[in-house]
This record gives sequence, structure tokens and C-alpha cells, in this order.
Amino acid sequence: MIEVDLELEVTPEELFDVITASILYDIKESTGKNVKRDQLHNNYTYKKKLKSKMGKEAGVKVTISKFEYPVVYEAKFESASGNNMMRYEVERLEHDHSGLAYIEDFEGSGKMAAMNGWLVGLVYNHKAKKDIKKRLRAMEKNIIENRAMDDDSFLEQEETEQ
Repeated sequence: MIEVDLELEVTPEELFDVITASILYDIKESTGKNVKRDQLHNNYTYKKKLKSKMGKEAGVKVTISKFEYPVVYEAKFESASGNNMMRYEVERLEHDHSGLAYIEDFEGSGKMAAMNGWLVGLVYNHKAKKDIKKRLRAMEKNIIENRAMDDDSFLEQEETEQ
């Protein structure tokens, strides 16, 4: 299991807007359906195709186990090799900051797959945590930069009024 806890300098809503956009994009790419945020709910399910590291295409069933904007998003990815679980849990902190707990877990189907998952986890977890932190910090940076661009809109307004 991989667990990453961070304090981010963005609001829970800003963070969840990015997470939600990613979910909606994945659903659109996988199913062709245009789904809106208010249509996401606990046990929402869709199927998608993923390529393995060996280049093979495999079907994956995605189930949104829990979706509570802007507090928690949890999804399960079921495939022939096992189940992956991913969870974002967000807590509102002072000064428009967020506490984020990110959890990822894998359960292999069968004893060999489970043992292989455990062994890979021993080697992979440290790098995975580092990569996840890097990805989450990049999301935070992007939100802050976009917020700053949105705040510059008053300059444009001022210019058009003159």
C-alpha cells in the first residue's frame, strides 16, 4: 500500500475541480459519454482499455466507490491481474489550504499475483511515493498559476474601461 499525506496551498474545491476534470475526461475517452460532475456518484461504473507495460491491451472495470465533492474520491480498477484502489481524501485547513491523504493499494488475483504484487511493492513503493508527491505538487502549482491568471482579469477590465 502507498500512502502520501500532504498539505497543499489550494482549497479543497480547487483541488477537487482538477480531480473531477480528470475523471470526466477519462470517462469521455473510455466511453464517449459526456458526463457532468453532478452525475458522478457512489458505485458509478464504466469500462476502459489499458495497455500493459508489455504493450498488451486489457479491459478494466472502473468503479467509483465513493464520490463526495470536495471531500473524497475513491475508485477501484478491476482487471484480470487483480484490483487497484485509489483514494483522495481532502480536509479543509486554515488559510485556504487543504490536507490531502492519497492512498493506493493493489490486490492480486490468486496467490502468485498477490505475492508478485507484494514483492513489486517492496521495490516500487519508495519511487511511487516520490512520483505521486511530484504529481500532486505539480497539480498544486498549476492551480495556483491558473488562480493568478484569473486574478489578472481585473487588469483587462481596467484597460477596457479607459
